[in-house]
Amino acid sequence: MRIEVRELLPEGVSGLDRTHEAATFGVPLRDCDGIQTINQLGLSGLWDYQFRVLHRYPSGNIQWVLIDTLASVPAGQSTVIWLTNGSGNSSGNSLPIDLAADNGNTITVDTGAARFVIRKARYNVFDSVVAGGTSFLSNTGGITAVSGTTQYSSANDEQSMAVIEENGPIKAVIRCEGHLKPASGPWLFGYTMRMYFYKGSGRTRLDLILKNAEISSYTVKTFESVRIELPTTMVAPSYLFSTGPGVQAGGFIDGSAHLYQGYSSHKYVQYLGGADLLKARLVPDVGLEVVNGTSVIHALGDEKNYSEGFAAMTTQGMQINCGIRNLYGMWPTGFTMTEDGHLYIDVFSPRNTKDDIRFAFFAHDKRQVVLEFTPEAKDPKQTFYTLQYPLAGLADFEHYAEAKAVYGEDRLATHAETRGFLSEIGLGSYEISNVDTLRRYYVWGQGGGSNQYDLQLCKYLHYLQTGNGGAFLAAQNDDHHKMFGSVKHSDDFDVYVQGPTLFKNVNTTSPPDQNLTYNSKFFDREHSHDVSVPVGYFLTGDESLMDAWRDYGEYTLYDQGSGKGSINSYYDGTTYVGFPRIFSRALRRAGAYGQYASTSVWREKISRMVGNFMGMRATPADDDQDGWDLDRGFFYMSRDGSRPDGERSNKVFMAYDIFPNAFWYYAPENFDAPLMYEDYQDYILGLAYHSLREIIPLEHQPYGFKLDEANASDPTGEYPFSFLMAAGYEMTGDDSFLDQYTSHYRVMLIVQSKERVYSPYSSKFIHNHENRDILTGYVSPEGAGRVDLGNSDAPGVSRSGSVYTLTWQAPMDEIIRYQIKFSAAPMVENLNFDQVTRAYEYAPSAYDNFWAALNIANEPTPKQSEGDVETVSIDVAQAINAYNTRYGLTAGQPAYQVYDDQTDYFFSVKFFADAPIVNGIDTPLLPCPP
Repeated sequence: MRIEVRELLPEGVSGLDRTHEAATFGVPLRDCDGIQTINQLGLSGLWDYQFRVLHRYPSGNIQWVLIDTLASVPAGQSTVIWLTNGSGNSSGNSLPIDLAADNGNTITVDTGAARFVIRKARYNVFDSVVAGGTSFLSNTGGITAVSGTTQYSSANDEQSMAVIEENGPIKAVIRCEGHLKPASGPWLFGYTMRMYFYKGSGRTRLDLILKNAEISSYTVKTFESVRIELPTTMVAPSYLFSTGPGVQAGGFIDGSAHLYQGYSSHKYVQYLGGADLLKARLVPDVGLEVVNGTSVIHALGDEKNYSEGFAAMTTQGMQINCGIRNLYGMWPTGFTMTEDGHLYIDVFSPRNTKDDIRFAFFAHDKRQVVLEFTPEAKDPKQTFYTLQYPLAGLADFEHYAEAKAVYGEDRLATHAETRGFLSEIGLGSYEISNVDTLRRYYVWGQGGGSNQYDLQLCKYLHYLQTGNGGAFLAAQNDDHHKMFGSVKHSDDFDVYVQGPTLFKNVNTTSPPDQNLTYNSKFFDREHSHDVSVPVGYFLTGDESLMDAWRDYGEYTLYDQGSGKGSINSYYDGTTYVGFPRIFSRALRRAGAYGQYASTSVWREKISRMVGNFMGMRATPADDDQDGWDLDRGFFYMSRDGSRPDGERSNKVFMAYDIFPNAFWYYAPENFDAPLMYEDYQDYILGLAYHSLREIIPLEHQPYGFKLDEANASDPTGEYPFSFLMAAGYEMTGDDSFLDQYTSHYRVMLIVQSKERVYSPYSSKFIHNHENRDILTGYVSPEGAGRVDLGNSDAPGVSRSGSVYTLTWQAPMDEIIRYQIKFSAAPMVENLNFDQVTRAYEYAPSAYDNFWAALNIANEPTPKQSEGDVETVSIDVAQAINAYNTRYGLTAGQPAYQVYDDQTDYFFSVKFFADAPIVNGIDTPLLPCPP
């Protein structure tokens, strides 16, 4: 596999030469590669590397692997390496194979350039650091905080712990956990600190998570400051601070020197007054302050002023470089250095004029810091860039699709295809931003097209297409905000299991004063866009992201499951569909967790949730009865919030975008009952046909689509159907799904948001539009619209009781698969309802939709040559019983199926094959016979 290693650079940032610098990135492998252990992997083009498994296919083969390596990359350029067959991690040459060693009470990390000792109990960040034979630290530091008149420190916690989480010849990760405690009395915060170390470097990355999510201390916490304190051995040190883009200030420290970042609007994205709220609750100060002794070098007052984020503390033969990722937006933050050698990373600066910051219960807050201990002078900007704009590796985009690396999708448009399609529809200027923006407050319930899908997933896909570092960094920033600013955590309890006892009502879980905190704007139930997070994890290997995502899964199981008790539970089987947007988000989330959380509880919830709504049927006789209509293909959702009494209507945006898009997050492996996936997919095809035949023909879609009377065009309406149209094409090979939606797609992007072009649903649509490579057909169809090959009167069908035997000849070479269905009536591809004339092309009383007929479980594996004889026997009574069992159906329910031994059932055999290419043009078959 070819991989380009490059700097993650946003627009407007120039790169730096990187020499033997650490690069960490995940890449996917194909299932067919058959890689089961990292000992089968190697890296060509670099000498130093290690591997870690991030995710596996259901087969057990590795799907995502994390690579850590040391690379040299010229500024703004790239270095090509190759992932190859090999024998695993590199040897480490003269160093021990693993960087870290557990000594009992301490852990030692020897990188060759520096030796770090980490204390387990009474964690003090570093117990010692030696670089170039010089000891850099003395006495006891720690993570410290102030609340009122009380001082808290991690060094006071006798129960703190540290473990080696990852160890290899290139990188070691130490995970440290404990509490900030006073000399006596209760603790203030919990914390997790992950410490990253790299071969040949005195540099370390510190990922600090402050935590207030232990039920044993169920309160809002109030504090003034939080710092990482490092007492150094430096004598008469000097300071250096970044005071703006390309601007620095420095000199001998006069007593104390500090940099304090107040509120800055630089790259910060404001949402509905969020910045004003944060300023009131977190940091009233605006701009940048730099002071040395009594000399004010830079004064507060202008929100446009910001530090790039780095600093240095030096004395003869010793230098400590430091930086805070996104310092300009992590206010109130900064650095403090004293003439007696103390270095403070001010996570929440004591210079802040607000001294009663409230930290919400259920909340975590994360910061990332870089430190480098060096006996030689080194540009602190160079150190800082390893954190702010790190090296990363990127494979060719087609490889991510071939490996089904993102939620199992193998049909994603390349950047060239995307740009070509946009030009074709007259939107060639549409492009996603390459700026590493961030946010720290979000009104999740806001309306508008840009808040109805996971924009960060679009940014990750755009990064994979283009390598644009700003898009990737912006996605990472937002995912960090989601997981450490919008997720409810539960650290010492399982909220899914214990929540119903601890909190009788999901709406009364918060302690007093929760609404006065700066970090209690948690996900709502309708706009919880968390599905990008696993992709961010796979691309970085950042375990804190996956830990936080699992926490959210635990909470949402309670919030929309066990915590609802006997009513209104999506995950525990008592409410379907309920509120369409909330239901659809829960459905999407279940699919995502089913793929990537790998827990039995999610498989059980998926079977329960999907099984229930698949068994629902709508009826015109009851405008409150939600469910599928298997003649026209729609899924009726009554709880749309504004439906007139007695009128069945669907909100187009919810019923034809949000709801079906949830299916994209499912794979066959999600289900304990394999045919449930195939049934679900077929019903999505019915929904696609309903949209293609009834809604897309309108010049503009109405927001509310009336199901029982004709609809007119709405001049303001245009909604995303890209996933449904892509799915329809992939299951039929019918170009109508692509061609009829193209003009609507253009207007949709203009009306909704341009970033949608990089959504996975749009990418599927564009890939299909540009490639047209699906070929399907039917074996020996009766014709005149029918796609079945007949019943037992047909030459290829014989019957013995409830068992039917089908025999046919393969219609062409290299068929990929067959899909066989049966029905009590002859089958057509689609009944084709006209919503204006209110008439069907094929009467439901006489025909059945192919997609609505019943599936069988034992289709034969296709033979590979045209004319080969295929045969299969189907016990119809058994298949009908299996269907009822699959969905827990009993007699009297509208979806219940009954075997009738007096009925002669009809069968249809559909085949799928690769489209032949003639003169560079794909030539798919028609989905229906003439």
